[in-house]
Amino acid sequence: MLEKLSEKDIKVMKMVGDRIRQLRDEKGLSQFQLSVDADLTKNQIGRIERAEHNTSLVTLSRIAEALDISLHDLFLFEE
Repeated sequence: MLEKLSEKDIKVMKMVGDRIRQLRDEKGLSQFQLSVDADLTKNQIGRIERAEHNTSLVTLSRIAEALDISLHDLFLFEE
């Protein structure tokens, strides 16, 4: 069953996407390189960064590992 995302849901997705982009940029990684390191597709990384995809915790864990950070650190952003 698909549920409609609320404005709050979309805001959280945007904050996580922005955080991933920030960390990726700080490490000098392209979306392609992050996708290779995380065993994901480049399109998937792009959709997550643009808050177009409500991704799973497993995928976020792969991204955190590819960025060499803890999953916890992925969620350290200002609201």
